[in-house]
Amino acid sequence: MPGCDSQCCKRADIADDVTAHTKELMARRTKTLRTRAEKAEAERDTAYRERAHLVALLAAMTDDAVITYAPDVEEPGWQIVYLTIGGRQCSWHIAPRDADLFQHVERVGALDLRALWDGHTTAEKYQHIAATAAELAQRCGPACAEQHTETGRCEIARNR
Repeated sequence: MPGCDSQCCKRADIADDVTAHTKELMARRTKTLRTRAEKAEAERDTAYRERAHLVALLAAMTDDAVITYAPDVEEPGWQIVYLTIGGRQCSWHIAPRDADLFQHVERVGALDLRALWDGHTTAEKYQHIAATAAELAQRCGPACAEQHTETGRCEIARNR
């Protein structure tokens, strides 16, 4: 009530001020958290795009690379690229926004034997990649990185 000097009115005014202040703080905090989440999502998407570029390069350098739609992802457009690296299967999920990087990879149906997941874990995949990279580096070094053939031996190592 305007002009009310009673304790009850003062308490109500204080409660209204606290409520308004709390709402303002919550709105600012929500905006801050939303901004942080959007920034984190953009950073994640940038990292996945970088990874997709590298996987696309590996696919171009790998015999029998194939890509198929991902049956384990409900969101439409997701795909899985399967590569054989050092005799073992490696696979990566590819987001719809990165599909343009894989136009050079043979598209196959989900029942194609090359697109049947062998059960490898992410940790196993990267352990295998690290071991293969170490073997390639020791066997022939970076000078022949683009000269590897389907046998896994580069022309430089063959001619040694």
